[in-house]
Amino acid sequence: MHARGLSLLELLITLSILSILMAVAIPSFNRQIEANQTRAATEQFLQAIQLTRNKAITTNRRVTMRNPGRWDAGWEIFYDKDFDGVRDADEKAITSSGALDGIEISANGQLTSYVSFIGSGQGRTAGTLNGGSLGIGSFTICPANGGDGYKLLLAGGGRLRQEKLSAEDCQDSNSP
Repeated sequence: MHARGLSLLELLITLSILSILMAVAIPSFNRQIEANQTRAATEQFLQAIQLTRNKAITTNRRVTMRNPGRWDAGWEIFYDKDFDGVRDADEKAITSSGALDGIEISANGQLTSYVSFIGSGQGRTAGTLNGGSLGIGSFTICPANGGDGYKLLLAGGGRLRQEKLSAEDCQDSNSP
């Protein structure tokens, strides 16, 4: 009868090969997870802006999406009865979102605090029911640890366009 099994040398060689493969695979697996997180956060943010615009069009009322200081800290969407871009106690909330972990969202221009749409679907700054200057600009959505991201561009008519950003573009957009 011949005994079956692994010798100590065969076991050590197998473990060495496995550890090398794991050292190569784990970093790219982590990058894939971050890429998926960034994509999911971009879709969630894009859908929230589209919901804000759709609610404004379907109800012919000003609807605002506002952050609590930073976009990656979350947001709330509400009917803005007094057109000031701030949710007051008597203004009905539509929905809200919590913070996005591992994601950084920055905005330029008039979009740093809020996005507001009037009944025609145009993005407008706070002011009057149908007034205010055009709410145009862009959002940059990138992983906090570096990597590829996305840019959402809000046009004057209220439509969004999405672009892919390289890791270098994300790094440049997060630089002071």
